[in-house]
Amino acid sequence: MKFLYQILTSLAVATTAVINLSAGVEAATFGSNSSPSASFLLDISTSKLATVGGNIDNSNLSNSTTPSQLAIGLNFTASTLIDSFFIPSLDSFFIPPDTMGAVGSDRIVELINGKYSVYDKGTGTLLQFSSLNQFWSDAGVTPSRFAFDPRVVYDPFSQRWYAVSVDNQRGENNFLFAVSKSSDPITGWTGFAIDSDSTNQRWADYPTLGFDRDGVYLAANMFPISAVDLRTTIVALPKNDLLTATPTVANATKFENISQSETGFAVQPVVNLDNTGLPAALLSGFNTLAGEFKRSNIVGDITSPTLDTSNGLISVTPYFSPGSGEQPGPKPNLEIFRRANFSSNIIGQNGSFWGGQTVDNAGRAALRWFQIDATTNQRKQEGLIADPNLDFYYGSLAVNDFGDVVIGFNGSGESQFVSSYAVLGQTFGGVTTFGNPLLLQAGAADYFQDFGSGRNRWGDYSATVLDPTDPFSFWTFQEFVFDEDVWGTQITQLRVVPVAVPEPTSAFGFLAFGAFGVSSLLKRKQQQKV
Repeated sequence: MKFLYQILTSLAVATTAVINLSAGVEAATFGSNSSPSASFLLDISTSKLATVGGNIDNSNLSNSTTPSQLAIGLNFTASTLIDSFFIPSLDSFFIPPDTMGAVGSDRIVELINGKYSVYDKGTGTLLQFSSLNQFWSDAGVTPSRFAFDPRVVYDPFSQRWYAVSVDNQRGENNFLFAVSKSSDPITGWTGFAIDSDSTNQRWADYPTLGFDRDGVYLAANMFPISAVDLRTTIVALPKNDLLTATPTVANATKFENISQSETGFAVQPVVNLDNTGLPAALLSGFNTLAGEFKRSNIVGDITSPTLDTSNGLISVTPYFSPGSGEQPGPKPNLEIFRRANFSSNIIGQNGSFWGGQTVDNAGRAALRWFQIDATTNQRKQEGLIADPNLDFYYGSLAVNDFGDVVIGFNGSGESQFVSSYAVLGQTFGGVTTFGNPLLLQAGAADYFQDFGSGRNRWGDYSATVLDPTDPFSFWTFQEFVFDEDVWGTQITQLRVVPVAVPEPTSAFGFLAFGAFGVSSLLKRKQQQKV
């Protein structure tokens, strides 16, 4: 639920602060018989091993002992909350922005509340922009009132972009869904309005988005209009229907108003980078306080699937929901999501589901990450990214075929304005260990915006994605305080590089290795279609 900007705020000068992370950063990893207090050394010595000229041999990963680190590549501020000087290509009228984006072969798409932007991936040059409502109108759909809560993903197998949001907050509304016409979003999109509730008793909020080989999947929380309880609606769209010259959603299957005692709150369809088909998994934080996640499955044939919500409980370490995000000065703390839900994508990679959530850790907001076996539904590992003097929240996670895990997130504290961070985890012998957080963009000032609601909201999510053309390149889309009482979004490229980088014998050889590795990865996963 969003607040449309109504009052212009005063402009102040943006500054960049220098930040020293406290020495007590905790990056814990623990298995099924461990506790959150079990920590590992922050200095790690694992990496990845690719077999050039064929498929990636993941069995050799545990034999690698080369330490790696994150290197910042392209790093730029993309959008801000409108201030005294309105800049159409930069400004949004909404709080919070719901920071969201994706990366394709040569484009970056940012899709946030109030704004759609396309950038060149190599330079960060802005190529196209519009309001969020205009994005949907250009795709052939007219939102009722205004669209909000957008999400976007890039599917490297179909080479299409998929986007979703909802409209008409607190009233009868629609899922707004769009598919790009090609791998280049600038060539246009085809959009659809899908009624969220045929009974008109509830309205959809907080839509989520995922895909696999067979379909594209939407889900949303369904809040009451005339009904009395909160429910979930899930939509399954056959992917083949979306890839025709004239895309259609005529064969969509909608599972309406399912009890959240079956699915949980804020259900996330998995972004399946293994490119396997049904069953399509959807996960929720369900009952984190009791140590339970929940998995639901879309099963059968994608043209006439059914929803299976039985026997999907996953045992994890219990945590309380987070409180607020601290910030310096007298202004109210930041309101972060009051449930320990999955705010960002769940990733399917190498037979596992990877994800994260914001939880309470000794009175501080912290990031719990996890890996779940996609076949057995058993937790394989989980851990905390935490600091005794900082709150960490709204994390989003991406993972490559080599077990490199990148989490982008916000951090703030009593002496730290809200800033953008990332952290690298590397997997050795089935155990993932994280190093120290890396500052990507320092917050410039304190923040308060409530548009008269009394709520100093921040979030509601972020995005971190794997580059589809480079398995050692990640991108994260994060919110930070751009100026006093002005949020900004920062888009950052992160490269996983050896701590000591040897000189390649030739630039051509270096580039050829990278291109060949990507080709072999996609070829292997495309074979899943057969």
